[in-house]
Amino acid sequence: MRKPGGKKPTLVAPKRAFAGQVAQPARKVKPANVKKRRSRKAKKPPRNIFVALFVWILRKLFGLVWWVGIRSLWVGVAVVGVSTAYYYVQLPPADDQVDGRSRGSVTMLDRDGKVFSWRGKQFGGLIRVDTVSPYLKNAVVATEDKRFYSHFGISPRGIASAIRINLSEGRGPLQGNGGSTITQQVAKILCLGNNYDPTTGISERAFEQDCRRTTMLRKLKEVPFSLAMELKYGKDAILMIYLNRAYLGAGAQGFQAASQRYFGKNASDVNPSESAMLAGLLVAPSYFAPTRNLERSQDRASVILGLMADQGYLSDLELAEARANPAQLSKAAEDVSGGYFTDWVMDLVPPFLIKDITEDLIVRTTFDSRIQAAAEDAVAKIFGQVERRLQRADGSDCHVG
Repeated sequence: MRKPGGKKPTLVAPKRAFAGQVAQPARKVKPANVKKRRSRKAKKPPRNIFVALFVWILRKLFGLVWWVGIRSLWVGVAVVGVSTAYYYVQLPPADDQVDGRSRGSVTMLDRDGKVFSWRGKQFGGLIRVDTVSPYLKNAVVATEDKRFYSHFGISPRGIASAIRINLSEGRGPLQGNGGSTITQQVAKILCLGNNYDPTTGISERAFEQDCRRTTMLRKLKEVPFSLAMELKYGKDAILMIYLNRAYLGAGAQGFQAASQRYFGKNASDVNPSESAMLAGLLVAPSYFAPTRNLERSQDRASVILGLMADQGYLSDLELAEARANPAQLSKAAEDVSGGYFTDWVMDLVPPFLIKDITEDLIVRTTFDSRIQAAAEDAVAKIFGQVERRLQRADGSDCHVG
C-alpha cells in the first residue's frame, strides 16, 4: 500500500533461501532523488558570410568536377571499347603478321654451297614460341617485358616509371624510355594495322621511321590496338609475331634470320649466351651488332644474362658457365670478304628478279673465300709497296731540292 500522494516504492525480490537458510522478506527501497539537468545549448559564434560563400563555392566546384570526371571516365571507357572492337575485327590471323617485308632478299652462296653474303632484309622462316629455344624466349621476356604474361597488354606502372625517368633526365615525358610492353612494341611494329604502300611515293624506311615515332596521339591509339591483340591473339601469338618481326641488324628481320646470320644455326638451337646476345640487339641493333663490335655485344649479353638469373630463368651455375663462354660469331659472319664480288653479281642479276618481288632469291656463285682473301692480301701488299716507293721518291726529291 502506498500513501495518498506518495510515490510507489520499488519492490525487491526476496533472496532465495538455500539449504539451512531462512528466506528474507522483501524490503522496500526508496528511489534516488535524481534531479534532471537542463541541457544548455552552446551558443554558436556568428557565421561569417564570406567563409560560408567560399565553402559553398568549393562544394559546388567539387560536385561539378566529380560530375564531369565520372562522365568523362565513362566516355573514355566507351571510346576505348569501341576502338578495341574495331581493331579486333580488322586484325588478320596471327600467322599472316609474321613477315611484313615488301620485298624479298638475296642470299649469295659460294662454290661449296655456303652463305657468304646477303642483300636486303632476311627472313629465315617462321618460328613459334614452342619451337624456339627456351633460353631465347626467356631472354626476350626478361629484357623487354618481365611482366608480359601478367598484364593485359598495357603496363601503367611501366609507363609511369618511364615518364619519371625521362623527366628526371631532362627529357620530355615521351622521349627516351617509353615504358612499352611487348604487346605495345608489336603494335608499333605493325604500325597499328597500316601496311606499307609503295604507291604513296614515300620509301619503306621513311614509313617505318614514322611508325616508330612516339607521340601522345599514337600512344593513345596503341591502347585499344594492344587490347584487341590480347583478346584475339593471346600472349604466345603476340610473342611469336615479335620474334619474327623484330629487326636485329645486318639485314636480319626476326630471330631466326639473326641466329643464322650471326651464329650459323637455327633459333631453336641457340644456347644461353647466344640467346642473350640476340636479345641484347633489340634496344639498338646497329650499335650492339656483333659484326660491328663483338666485345661490346658480349658485354651487353652479360647484362642480359644477369637479368635472366635475377628473374629465375637461369641458375647460378648456368649464369657462370654462360659468362665464362660468351657467344662467338660463325665463320661466315666473321668473314667480311666478298663484298665487291657480291656487288658485281648484283649488277649481273636481271632487275626483274630483285625488284618489286616478295620472294627470296638464292644465287649460287663460284666465289671462293680462300682465293678471294689471298687476292685481297696480294692487292693490299702490292699497293703497300707502291705507296712506300712513292713516299721514298717524294722524300728524295725534297732532299735534293
